[in-house]
Amino acid sequence: MMGRLLIFMLLYVLCGFGTIVSAADKDPEFDRDQPIEIVSQHLEMSELQRQSIFTGEVVAKQGEMTLTTDKLTVVFEQDQDVVDHLVALGNVKVVYLDRTAIAEKGVFYQLEEKLILTGNAKVTQGENTISGDEIILFLKENRSLVKSSENHRVRATIIPEKKQDKK
Repeated sequence: MMGRLLIFMLLYVLCGFGTIVSAADKDPEFDRDQPIEIVSQHLEMSELQRQSIFTGEVVAKQGEMTLTTDKLTVVFEQDQDVVDHLVALGNVKVVYLDRTAIAEKGVFYQLEEKLILTGNAKVTQGENTISGDEIILFLKENRSLVKSSENHRVRATIIPEKKQDKK
């Protein structure tokens, strides 16, 4: 259950940004029934703190989706079967098809369906990029917000699609 929620969240992150940086064709349907594999050097589970912590070169894979990070914490609600939120910390990278999201930290709030990427957050699709100090995805609303501090600016590079020659 926890793995499916993680991959589901990551898929929405990248699909959501796909609409920001490109008007590309629809992606093939992602098969959420595929097995999920999470590999790390350590796993610590605490029922009292209601969390599971994966550390050390964490890699979570499902089909074409891959998440890598230094540390992945899954925090559960009182009911241990329900995920409250996920925190990926350190060298966060999500790759799905031609899309890549990177940041120093990623937090996904399941009930709100909100993902916050912070620390040199950047999303790329092909040659298109968008970056800022913080990227927030409101998945229920299909809306995104990119913020930067006073010393930095939001930056987007959008490469127009090449028009095919008509013959």
